[in-house]
Amino acid sequence: MSINRRKTTEGARWDVEWRLPDRTRRTRTFKTERAARLFEAEVAVAQARGDRVDPRGGKHTLAEVYSVWLASRPDLSAKVRRGYTDNWRLRVEPRFGTWPIARIDQESVQGWVNEMTASGLSPRTVRWTHSVLKMCLDHAVESGLLIGKNPATRTKFPPMRHRQHTYLTASEVAALAQVCGEYGDVVLILAYTGLRFGELTGLNVEDVDLAARRIRVRRSITQVGGKLTEGNTKSRAGQRTIPIPQRLMPILLDRVSGRGPAEPAITSPKGSRLGLENWKRAVAWKASIAALARPSLRVHDLRHTYASLARKAGADLRLLQKVMGHASITVTAHTYADLYDEELDSIATALDGLAGIDSV
Repeated sequence: MSINRRKTTEGARWDVEWRLPDRTRRTRTFKTERAARLFEAEVAVAQARGDRVDPRGGKHTLAEVYSVWLASRPDLSAKVRRGYTDNWRLRVEPRFGTWPIARIDQESVQGWVNEMTASGLSPRTVRWTHSVLKMCLDHAVESGLLIGKNPATRTKFPPMRHRQHTYLTASEVAALAQVCGEYGDVVLILAYTGLRFGELTGLNVEDVDLAARRIRVRRSITQVGGKLTEGNTKSRAGQRTIPIPQRLMPILLDRVSGRGPAEPAITSPKGSRLGLENWKRAVAWKASIAALARPSLRVHDLRHTYASLARKAGADLRLLQKVMGHASITVTAHTYADLYDEELDSIATALDGLAGIDSV
């Protein structure tokens, strides 16, 4: 490896020269000696790690890197893949798609994130969109196309907004099910099992064991591009067994009676698997929640309602983790800490009961 100074019509230039493992000679030119020395050090460190260092890699556009990165991710579920491709198409590609990856720096990434925030995108969406750019550049670094650190690793984001959970009471659940009409039984199933809608859609008749009063969650089906796509549960812990309350027994019996083990347990009026959007249209969801005076209620809030009702029924944190299918008890504690606020009173009461406390 060497650095050579030469004169040009625009002033002095410094050429850093080195060889690839196949002995191919590579050269990169800098306007200052300091920049050349820094680059030389980066190349030396990269070579010591056994990385391939080719400056021509930085000339690849981000769009080219994105295509290769996405093709290298067979692990992505259909829903996540669709989310990444939408974020790329809507926000990443318009800004950086044609840029050579060597041109993308921390300042340009931070400016882009600031613009998305100023446009009104939620902090969660901004982070998710940024993750597509970061993973593409991570792939470029790992492939030896970029030298040094990923410029998207130190981006600053707006703080996440705390999302308040909406919990229905048992009487509100019953009222909503009645307002939803013929297909309101789905409200009761979701509110008294804690199933995600995709898990409900994925149930087969054989997964509903009425004799044992258990539902076995084995898969999740999501709607991607208007089509129902089968996949795994959100996490390994999502494959779980849920107890069936007695009030759901006649509802589930009616749903699965006369159907084969591999047929869907919860179906649409035409007998096919039940999709979320089709169900919302069938029950006139917006009108139904407005009638309940809960205009901002989401279908997913019925899962939160289950956590609330289970807590009122005496379920502790560990049991709640198991039936909700959370990967760890930390997730449960963080998500539903507000359901256990009343236990703070017991701490104060216990302190009041300690002997030797001076009266005030």
